Amino acid sequence: MTRYEEIEQLHAFARVDGVLIAGLWILSFACFVGNFVNPMFAIGAFGLGAFSLVFATMRLKRFRDEVLGGVISFRKALGYSLLQYLHAALLFAAAQFVYFQFIDHGFLIEHYTAMMKTPEFMEAMKIYGLKEDDIKLVMQNMGAMRPIDNALQFFTTNVFIGAFVSIPVAFLMRREPTNRQFYKNQNRQS
Repeated sequence: MTRYEEIEQLHAFARVDGVLIAGLWILSFACFVGNFVNPMFAIGAFGLGAFSLVFATMRLKRFRDEVLGGVISFRKALGYSLLQYLHAALLFAAAQFVYFQFIDHGFLIEHYTAMMKTPEFMEAMKIYGLKEDDIKLVMQNMGAMRPIDNALQFFTTNVFIGAFVSIPVAFLMRREPTNRQFYKNQNRQS
């Protein structure tokens, strides 16, 4: 297999895995929004978000073991993981744009505002040294954001988090060839 074919193969598998990860993130976000109606959804939001990191690692391991014969360099594992998160972040940003443009209609801002007026929240803000005017300013800024602004903010955050997570995952998933694997791969290429 040529170098170009290997890169195309890596991109194709990372795209598919990115779609699957984006699906988990979309479900997690739906649970987050549902949390304002029923607090039990918070468990689902956190669980799906945390599981997506484990799932991405499992998919990288599967790619390494089933497609590459159990051998992957740190660089290739890092590239694969970064591509997974990049594709997932793109799809998730598109889904969030659709949500904020056509579905939300101020739902999140309304519920955040209501939450910030509770005595418990006000007490917590006093402990952190925040004033009520600071909170109002934050809420005004959030309310002024366009759907594309929200989507781009989440996209940037998800790419950064994905890059941060990819480094230790690539380090853990790398596997250099043993002598037996090296000769097995050499015979395949002949």
